[in-house]
Amino acid sequence: TYYARGPKLRLSAEEIRDQALFVSNLLSEKKYGPGVMPPQPEGIWEHAYLGNLWKESKGEDRYRRAIYTYLKRTSPYPSLISFDAGSREVCLVRRSPSNTPLQALVTLNDPVFLEAAYKLAALSAELPKREAIKNMYETAVYQEIDIEVLDLLEGLFNEAYQDFGQSPEKLNNFFNREGEVDQKQAALTVVGNAIMNLDEFLTHG
Repeated sequence: TYYARGPKLRLSAEEIRDQALFVSNLLSEKKYGPGVMPPQPEGIWEHAYLGNLWKESKGEDRYRRAIYTYLKRTSPYPSLISFDAGSREVCLVRRSPSNTPLQALVTLNDPVFLEAAYKLAALSAELPKREAIKNMYETAVYQEIDIEVLDLLEGLFNEAYQDFGQSPEKLNNFFNREGEVDQKQAALTVVGNAIMNLDEFLTHG
């Protein structure tokens, strides 16, 4: 009862990215070393004279904690800035959290979150549809799913599954995966992407 009266606080920019990687079993535990360049939307670092300077990290470095992400003050990592991380141009006593539509666009479209959703779906793909959705939700949110939420997410799965069945070409290069993706896993990925956009995933307290 006392905890319920406390304020809900959105996770910090770095925590949101790290949590998405953690629940999908992608987060690297590697410590120390130079900064890394994880995936980001194309064209962010395009330069008229020097070309694309963002050299995307490979292997384990691709999934390192956000604290190791290489930052350039004139072109900071976009998903972190969207969630109110500092640009390093000035010192911050504290961050002022905001709630904007751009944040939802990040969690629904950023390549890091898309890959995390795909891997989260892969962890439950062998289970029956309803059990898979339940397992994904509880893995991501750390609480049991309400029956109403489960029904809504199952409806989303059914719509996505039907859409992929009618347009199988959408399964080719799905979320930048090479080759065709299994129809069920693709639909579960859409559900996982939605779960990572829920308030329960983005806040604590």
